[in-house]
Amino acid sequence: MHSNADSDKAPPVLVSYGHSWVAGDGASFSRTSFAALAARELELALDNRAVGGSSSTATAELVVSSPPPPAPLYVVMTGLNDLRLHGEESFALSGYSGVLRRILTALRRTSPNSLVVAVAQPYLVDFSLYPPHNRGNNQLVDDYNSVLRRASAEYSFVALAETDHWDAELMLHEDTVHPNDAGHACLAQAVLHAVASRRS
Repeated sequence: MHSNADSDKAPPVLVSYGHSWVAGDGASFSRTSFAALAARELELALDNRAVGGSSSTATAELVVSSPPPPAPLYVVMTGLNDLRLHGEESFALSGYSGVLRRILTALRRTSPNSLVVAVAQPYLVDFSLYPPHNRGNNQLVDDYNSVLRRASAEYSFVALAETDHWDAELMLHEDTVHPNDAGHACLAQAVLHAVASRRS
């Protein structure tokens, strides 16, 4: 009897983690979120596990407590809510490095041959709204991204995605916190460039 086992296998997936940007907030439709755009371009199904409002610690706890399925690609973007909530408090930035390592190590343990794309945070225009998440600034964005770059460089399976030509005035939703469709498209291109850099 002919087996249909191969045809019944689930398609390979892109599994994404992080805050509301990853979840797709600000996009006109779920299909225009950056995770969905990147998955479609890479011909992968999307398993989006992002949680709006989540901190990096919450993302780490989710990855560890509910391990994702094996996948060729994981996308992680976190840290924005940490800096918006804690501002200049040094413990948050100093602890961010360890949290990132916890996330990356857990993903590697789940799928040893996968690629993890860590997405750097672009700038915002206005951090003053939505207390208590109103304590951030773009210098802190730079500081958190520096920690992300160092953590990413420690692991050969991690590729860093940084946006080219990011324009916060044009690429943020009117809520001032989330990317609009243009911003999501810019982030998707950054993810695709990071993946391509590892395939070349």
